[in-house]
Amino acid sequence: MRRARGIAVSLLLCAAASARITGVLAPYSGAPGEPNCSACHGSGVNTGPGRLQIQVQDLTHWLPERPLRVRITLSDPDAARWGFQLTARAESNARLQAGSFRILDTDTQLVTTGGLQFVTHTLNGTRPGTRNSSIWEVEWLPPPNADFGKVVFYAAGNAADGNGIPDPGDRIYTTSFTLAPAASVSRVIKALPQLAYGSSPEFGVWSTAVYLHNTTPAPVQAVLRFFDQEGAPLNVPALQTDNIAVSIPPRATHLTEIPAQGPLTQGWVQVEMPEGVVGYGLFRQSLPNVNPQEGIVPFSSVNSAGATIVYDDRDYVTALAVLNPGSSPATINFLARDSNGEEIARHSVQLRPRQRTAFVLRELAPPFERIRGRTGVLEITAESGSVSVLGLRFNRLAFTSILPVER
Repeated sequence: MRRARGIAVSLLLCAAASARITGVLAPYSGAPGEPNCSACHGSGVNTGPGRLQIQVQDLTHWLPERPLRVRITLSDPDAARWGFQLTARAESNARLQAGSFRILDTDTQLVTTGGLQFVTHTLNGTRPGTRNSSIWEVEWLPPPNADFGKVVFYAAGNAADGNGIPDPGDRIYTTSFTLAPAASVSRVIKALPQLAYGSSPEFGVWSTAVYLHNTTPAPVQAVLRFFDQEGAPLNVPALQTDNIAVSIPPRATHLTEIPAQGPLTQGWVQVEMPEGVVGYGLFRQSLPNVNPQEGIVPFSSVNSAGATIVYDDRDYVTALAVLNPGSSPATINFLARDSNGEEIARHSVQLRPRQRTAFVLRELAPPFERIRGRTGVLEITAESGSVSVLGLRFNRLAFTSILPVER
């Protein structure tokens, strides 16, 4: 009688789960001590021709509180509807939640039970009629301390036949993926105060690239974060994210390209990298019937109290990108001197935290029209906090970078 009651309970649980095409009731991720989708669907696990994969931005290490994009790919040549469940646990204790998840779109949802988090599909995320494979993505925020140790992602997937009932035609797959904490190293934060991609009738077609080189004999990870001009996270269409973590092998180089896509968009890039990693940004402008022009600029300090730029506004036009990289508002002062060191113009600009501004120097304020036809220096200072500066000068169809002297 007790056995019959247990069977009845199991049937009820499976009936409830199978009805949840709007998401799997947790826990069915296949984590140690927990069931997977085969409890209610299919006739076996990993017996079909398909495959379930977990990818974490092609990385093998995590950094404390540095968000990462997790991708779940379920493939099967015969499936017509798709479902999954994902969880993250400490390798040392499969009952201990590792970090936390953030939902990115309407294809996934978060389920919490017993202090544990599970990511599963929504009704929209089952993608009825989709053939061959289905992909879901979610953001994962790692633990605050590397001492947490290795993290294991567990996932179970249902490559279903789409007939609406749990039967052997639903093929179940499980997998796991282990991510170790990165070695504790000193990290440096730099800024690229200008990010430009896309096109406009007036300014042509722009793209940006970020080059990183690992000078050390050990593999490292760096993080690029993209912000709009107001300091809000900027989702770059070509990358489909507002931040990326990149792994760089020993002595190797990594290139991140932000190609021209959509209307002209501007912002800036924060670069977080270990000691021993160097790099620069590259801008490319394309105009009709003109060879593409490029300018290369080094990363700027996020701790500089000011900078000096030499300008030549005779046959050239000087343009600046100025960033407040800090977490507090800042007053940025601009003082222009001519070639004799005489003051000819001054102005102040208020910048909110992480806000940047870009302008042609002679158009900063009416007094700066006086630099036209002259050479000299521009002194930039932050009354409090810090400022990051990037300079470009244009000569009709060509441009080049101006290297600021930071202080």
